[in-house]
Amino acid sequence: MTVSLCSCAGCRKKEETKAKEKETIELWHYWDIPDNQRHLEELVEQFNKMQEDIEIEVSYIPDEDFKKQLALAMSEEKMPDIAVVDSSDFQFLHHMKAFADLTDAIPELKEYNEKALEPCTIDGRIYGQPFGVNCTGMFYNKKLLEENGCEVPESWEEFQETAAKISNEDVKGFAITALQTEESMYEFLPILWSMGGDVYRIAEENSKKAFLLLDQMEKEGSLSLQSISLTMGDLTNQFLKGKIGIMFNSSMAIDSIREGNPDLEFGVAPIPGGETSVSVAGGEILAVAENEKKEYAIRFLKFLADKDRMKEYIDAFGFLAPRQDIMEQQFAEDPEKRTFIKMYKAAGIREISPEWPRISLTLSDTLRQILVEEEDPQTILNKSAEKIEKIGAEK
Repeated sequence: MTVSLCSCAGCRKKEETKAKEKETIELWHYWDIPDNQRHLEELVEQFNKMQEDIEIEVSYIPDEDFKKQLALAMSEEKMPDIAVVDSSDFQFLHHMKAFADLTDAIPELKEYNEKALEPCTIDGRIYGQPFGVNCTGMFYNKKLLEENGCEVPESWEEFQETAAKISNEDVKGFAITALQTEESMYEFLPILWSMGGDVYRIAEENSKKAFLLLDQMEKEGSLSLQSISLTMGDLTNQFLKGKIGIMFNSSMAIDSIREGNPDLEFGVAPIPGGETSVSVAGGEILAVAENEKKEYAIRFLKFLADKDRMKEYIDAFGFLAPRQDIMEQQFAEDPEKRTFIKMYKAAGIREISPEWPRISLTLSDTLRQILVEEEDPQTILNKSAEKIEKIGAEK
């Protein structure tokens, strides 16, 4: 009888232990900004503590490896339960293996900005939840411009002249990311679009102007050839150290600049182009795997979608809120960050087709080839135009 009672007590203890076990949800992201990593971990910790049956585990994958690793995991049926996906990659990855349909599961999505939802909407259904949005702006070193008698450039002619005037042995007027990553398109497309260029007609005159502008600036010594190996994070570090005078970047760079060099006086303005000045809309989207854990993952997304909670965390990330009503209230006492709200309204969306990543890689490699002068620019553009035409024909 004693043995029986002990045995039953042991069973109850095992059952209680089993009942307390949490369902583990894996989340992948590629944010390399330390503050963003910390803020994400804080949100996850808050969620993990507020309920007893779900445990979110966060994994950081470097940006240059993220898309490749995620695509491989999806093909092997090992996708993380939640993935932070760049908006420009969303439909490419969804085309490989469909993400979970969130349309009816998260009612708050109906309040999100249409521009934020467009990359993750297919045939009227929503397959992702925008986390935050952003756009490209021009950062400039106020002291460098003032010392050289320069105004903030508003046209490409003024931009080229300003970059030349503020360049010297220690400082390059401008640098742009020219790696084969989506970051390069985030910075280059505003130049291409504002000049009337088109990604499907890059060998034509208007598109050619955008490539030749940067090529000429490199020859003049006002554009750093280091661009072919710089990430946007590297650009930020070069800018805050006073090594470059102008860069194109997102609002997320502002806190890094202020923390890295509190004494640096800088401004933010629309990217040059006069009446046709344009920016590129970007941002991250939370994608949920279509698996047996999706209901648990969706609970975390609903936690993030709560309007009051979003108001609390979104500013800390440096993102613009994917909800227009919250975005309008952001950064009331921060003019540099608030500038991005107006720019986002006029920002264009990169192509969101499954073919875009291949087009993007071709464009960024074209820019690299022109800057390092592998061949005559027109020859490079003609060859790249043929590649892009073939990709487009596969739609």
